[in-house]
Amino acid sequence: MSGAVDLRGKKALVTGGTKGIGGAVASRLRDAGAVVLATARSVPREGEAILFVAADVTTVEGCETVAAAVRNHLGEVDIVVHVVGGSSAPAGGFAALGDDEWRRALDLNLFPAVRLDRALLPTMPAWCVFRPAGSRRRRPWASCRSLRARAVSTTTRPANA
Repeated sequence: MSGAVDLRGKKALVTGGTKGIGGAVASRLRDAGAVVLATARSVPREGEAILFVAADVTTVEGCETVAAAVRNHLGEVDIVVHVVGGSSAPAGGFAALGDDEWRRALDLNLFPAVRLDRALLPTMPAWCVFRPAGSRRRRPWASCRSLRARAVSTTTRPANA
């Protein structure tokens, strides 16, 4: 792989890390030498050399399960990649969405990152959190990207930390 990064000895968490973009991210991190803990609702493909925890990170309980798995399997984590996300909202734009659709979108696209960052960042040796800016899935609300950008800005390390 060109531009290879050496991540030997690093520990990574990838949400939504068993297939698609998340599976590819987990695979690249593993190929670079990182120990990878992937989380998803679906089990990884046979033969994948990653640790796995089944959890629905759209729930508080699911995020607690993932944080406990990180502590139990990795101790601490060096890299967090939030891939989980998407949309099942109907067409029509943000104004056509009711509170239930907005709640589902926030539960899937924002709260998993907030909950896991809150649980994991204080123990990270250096804070390296990445959330892909978007995906190829069509999102019917215009504010999703700016909301995620604001969430990223809240995870910067304080000067006194």
